Amino acid sequence: MSQSSVWHDCGYKIACIDTGLFRDGLAACYLIEHDGEAALVDTGTRNSLPRIMQTLADHNISPEQVRWIMPTHVHLDHAGGAGALMVEMPEATLVVHERGARHMITPEKLQAGSMAVYGEEAYDAAFGQLVPVPAQRVCIAADGDSFDLGSRRLQTLNTAGHARHHYVVWDEHSSGLFTGDTFGVSYPELNTGRGSRFIFPPSTPVQFDPAAWHESLNRLMTLPVERVFLTHFGMHEDPAELAALLHEQIDVYANLARQIGAEFSRRLDEVDSDAEALADAMQRRLQSRLMQHSLDELAARQCTVPPSVIRQKLAGDMQLNAQGLLHWLAQSVPHGSGG
Repeated sequence: MSQSSVWHDCGYKIACIDTGLFRDGLAACYLIEHDGEAALVDTGTRNSLPRIMQTLADHNISPEQVRWIMPTHVHLDHAGGAGALMVEMPEATLVVHERGARHMITPEKLQAGSMAVYGEEAYDAAFGQLVPVPAQRVCIAADGDSFDLGSRRLQTLNTAGHARHHYVVWDEHSSGLFTGDTFGVSYPELNTGRGSRFIFPPSTPVQFDPAAWHESLNRLMTLPVERVFLTHFGMHEDPAELAALLHEQIDVYANLARQIGAEFSRRLDEVDSDAEALADAMQRRLQSRLMQHSLDELAARQCTVPPSVIRQKLAGDMQLNAQGLLHWLAQSVPHGSGG
């Protein structure tokens, strides 16, 4: 693989590394270098390890110079490679939210749950086997904690909404936030139109919480932030615009889920209804509505990507988003209330 396909320079001694999950341009992690030390924010999967090691070599950084490995949360596209990286980087400490630490130390349950979703063969191809991290090399990141990288300070801030075990990393040196999933998903190849950027909230199962997400975004925008580094995908400037768009889309997603819930709750009350079949139909319906909403949003922005390609790129996201929204709806709306 060529250097240009592995990473690109964001400035401020930050490299965006394409982790190669499913397709190029879907997921990233970030290398930060300062005063002879390095940190990685998010890790990709175990299968991302060669790309990360190549990026270190391209920057003349030895594995021993990596001081911090900082998965923003323990979903596998963000933390699946953590254990394997810790083996390769003997001086590194894993910085993780207290709710996610046990899954990094004993990852069997996390792996089993993901394997049940994807199937063993597909799981291995996408994520690889998880490697446990020794407990003595794990540091619990509390809200507001600071981690020095030479004279540079990285600060962790808890941000519920996508997941309760999520933090972001504030880097004053770049006036940047490494946001994991908190600032949503905005694929650069879909931001090709004349309108505002396209962004959506990853409502992946099982901890979507719109009220908490709004609160997290509002808190982050009190910082003097000038750019955000998204795992999905890349560096984006003018974060105030992105935050406003994401606030809007969080509410749209929640309302779409409520509408589908109201439609299907009437059917579930029918005497001869098949609850399992209706639940499957409900997910398909919501997934279709989310996809159509995305297509409409992109058309309004005069996106130049053909709809067939958009569908292909967003199919996996919309499936997971529908699953997460329905789980949230089941937890938050009493049966038969319709929202």
